[in-house]
Amino acid sequence: MKKKLAILLLSACLVAGCGSKSLITTKNKPIENAVYTSDSVSLASYTGLKAEKKNYIVTDKAVEDKIHESLMEFADYESVTRASKTGDYVQTDFKASIDGSVVLQENQYDVILGAEEFGKEFDEKMTGVSIGDELRFSLDFASDFVDVEWAGKTVDFEIRVTDIQQELLPELTDTFISENMGYDSYEQFSDAIRKELTDSYETESTQELQENLIQQVVDTSSILQYSKEDYKKAEDTVNNAFLGYLELFGMEDLDDVYEFLDMTDEDVEEEVEASLYRTLVINAIIDNEQLTITDEDYENGILYYMEQTESESREEFLNTYSEEEIRTQVLEDKVLNLLIDQADITEIDTEHDDA
Repeated sequence: MKKKLAILLLSACLVAGCGSKSLITTKNKPIENAVYTSDSVSLASYTGLKAEKKNYIVTDKAVEDKIHESLMEFADYESVTRASKTGDYVQTDFKASIDGSVVLQENQYDVILGAEEFGKEFDEKMTGVSIGDELRFSLDFASDFVDVEWAGKTVDFEIRVTDIQQELLPELTDTFISENMGYDSYEQFSDAIRKELTDSYETESTQELQENLIQQVVDTSSILQYSKEDYKKAEDTVNNAFLGYLELFGMEDLDDVYEFLDMTDEDVEEEVEASLYRTLVINAIIDNEQLTITDEDYENGILYYMEQTESESREEFLNTYSEEEIRTQVLEDKVLNLLIDQADITEIDTEHDDA
């Protein structure tokens, strides 16, 4: 959420329409039955849109997993001599290769059985092993595997097991919870975790619905022209969205990131165009609805986004985001909420991917 908000706020000047008169024409034609037309956009109807809203079920397992995650900082680890099983940390000398080229090599690399970092089949191969075992095997990874370098490839593994540790978590007594978690009892702690997940799932579900609806409007509208300055701002927004990968993967520049993600220049161009078109359509809806932001909206927006970004104080938040950025984001939220209010929505109950 924090990263998503930061990316959205970075495009505030673009949403506010601060480009100059240096224009690029798309050669697109206005659509029939447009509900609003400007120099930039022929806007399709944005009322009565059909969409599904996922109501993610908070399962007992999801609550237990979140509680386990909360206890990780208090965990101890004990070496064992038995064969490995789910939940163990298997320490390895690890090497993975594709077509003879090493893609990952590290000593004392911890494989957490059950986490499925490299998929279920990999964890199965590592279950039941003992210290000193040496394994050689190959796995085929699906084309949608999270690591794009491995996706659709056959990866050859050479692994030596150097240690097996079991995780020891503290007993969840009321005393431990009171002293370390800030709640009086396990029941109170568990209820708080469940509410946290419920709120998080609802936020995610609403954002997915919002993006579904605004994308429908973008797809059915026609972009007629835009300024070079607005295009540059959309380009900056996309680049900034990928900056976090530099530190995450230890890379030096964005070209390395795009290469790692297997993104061509055309792929990046599509991302920029999608960001730009989305913004132009939102601007058109703002103009057509004559939406404005009151001081009360602005203050409520500060409080809401302080919570979403986990800002420790109003001062910290306002030092990070300008008034223009905040007002622009609140205005965009008005557009997205308007789409929901006027849409034909079917709600479905489903489990979350993390459940």
